[in-house]
Amino acid sequence: MVGVLFSAAGGLAVFLFGLRIMSDALKRAVGDRMRVIVERLTGKAYRGVLVGMVTSATLQSSTMTMVLLIGMINAGILTLAQGIGVMLGAEIGTTLTAQIIAFKIGIYYMPVLAVGYILAETFRGRKVGDVGRIVLGLGLVFLGMGIFTGGLVGLAQSPTILRVLQACGDNVLLGVLVGAGVTAAIHSSAAMTALVIGLGSSGLISLPAAIAIVLGANIGTTVTAQIASIGTSLSSRRLAVTQLVVNVVGVGVFLPFLPWFTRLVQMTSSSLPRQIANAHSIFNVAVTLALIPCVGGLVWVARMLVRGREEGTGGRAQFLGEQFLATPAFAVRQAQRELLRMGGMTAAMIRACKEGILKRDSTEIASVGEVEEAVDGLKDSVDEFLDRIDGSALSGKDERRLHVLRHIVADVERVGDQAVNITVRAEKLMAKGRSLSAVAAGELGDMFDRAIELYQLSLAALDTENIGEAKRALDLEKHLDELETRYKSHHVERLESDECDPEAGILFVEILHNLERIGDHAANIAGDVLVIHPAAD
Repeated sequence: MVGVLFSAAGGLAVFLFGLRIMSDALKRAVGDRMRVIVERLTGKAYRGVLVGMVTSATLQSSTMTMVLLIGMINAGILTLAQGIGVMLGAEIGTTLTAQIIAFKIGIYYMPVLAVGYILAETFRGRKVGDVGRIVLGLGLVFLGMGIFTGGLVGLAQSPTILRVLQACGDNVLLGVLVGAGVTAAIHSSAAMTALVIGLGSSGLISLPAAIAIVLGANIGTTVTAQIASIGTSLSSRRLAVTQLVVNVVGVGVFLPFLPWFTRLVQMTSSSLPRQIANAHSIFNVAVTLALIPCVGGLVWVARMLVRGREEGTGGRAQFLGEQFLATPAFAVRQAQRELLRMGGMTAAMIRACKEGILKRDSTEIASVGEVEEAVDGLKDSVDEFLDRIDGSALSGKDERRLHVLRHIVADVERVGDQAVNITVRAEKLMAKGRSLSAVAAGELGDMFDRAIELYQLSLAALDTENIGEAKRALDLEKHLDELETRYKSHHVERLESDECDPEAGILFVEILHNLERIGDHAANIAGDVLVIHPAAD
């Protein structure tokens, strides 16, 4: 019996390791495209279902897709209705794993392993290498299943195990509870499905018992989402509850018809492992198709079950979360979103400086300091998040994105520092009752406008990664430098002709320099956009 357990445990470990390698390689190869697909999701339920199918099949995990969705809804990227559509699609996408492992390929996984290893090692860091790792992972999945299934044959010698498995077939509810409990404990419906298919390949389980356990696994897999939603937004918690409701109700509806469902599944194949995989697919497809027209109703149910109002996020990060780190391509984009939000906050600080100085508005001046505290906190959050992203799991372009974002976060924070420096000088002007001449105020207003225009153009270039906008920003920075030099020269002329207050003039020059420094940081951001797309330089 010890040998049986060792073989089963080792085979399952190889299976899960192969699944991890295949999933990581898929994410690296198509992760950025998958991110774009999800971000362009519309409110149409059927499109969300398609996105969920693709995402779950790529990640090889509906659980990981759910955790990712919770993070995206928490960040405000998706609505609850959109998230439900993707969730329904994920229920279909995850059945691909069961279909793959139900294949009987004999010893042919050996050349699959060899080809995958050669491609992965020969073409490291390239797309072909990622394809090799996908093939290698697939070979390990079959190898693990072979070891796992061979080990399970020995369980036939255990009367206790056989009685439990028989009881799951005789008592459907017990089978569902066993499937739900084990899946909740191991946090992987893929592993649970592999276990059931392995039992089927070894002739240790009947089809009714296998179906009952697989249905239970659909319920057990919702536990991870429930845990991930703790402490998140109201809509995120509602999505997790919706997944639980969908799976519990779906299983509840199927259970009374299990004898008829079993006969239907038996007609799909003569192979028990394939019948188990087909039962998994048919159940998930049927539940999803039935609920696509009911997304609005599911939103209403979720709001009834989880009541309350959303709270503002204040200075907390909106787009970051543990959920995204499992999918590095998404994590990079989320960090970029949070950085752009920081950029919007610092741009607002510059505008407040302009209003505060030119209109002598102390309220605007005070607001800059309040926002600066939030920006500093966000910088720390973004820095920490960027450091935790696994760069080895990224494509070449995403690796460059990760590299430049580490630079840009410092530039955005320093723009906020320059705004604070401006407010210090504005407070001195107002405290001493000094004022700028009309000409100086006009020049300073123009300098503010050009600096704001430049900074916003750089942020727009970062958002869209538009090379043309980045290059225009670099040209504008040169113009800003020329303006600083010109306006300083005008100040000297006014000073020599006693047309301005010398003390106010000093502060005027210092503010011009602060705005020029903002332009430098904006140019750094634009330059980093060009680094992401080096061929466009």
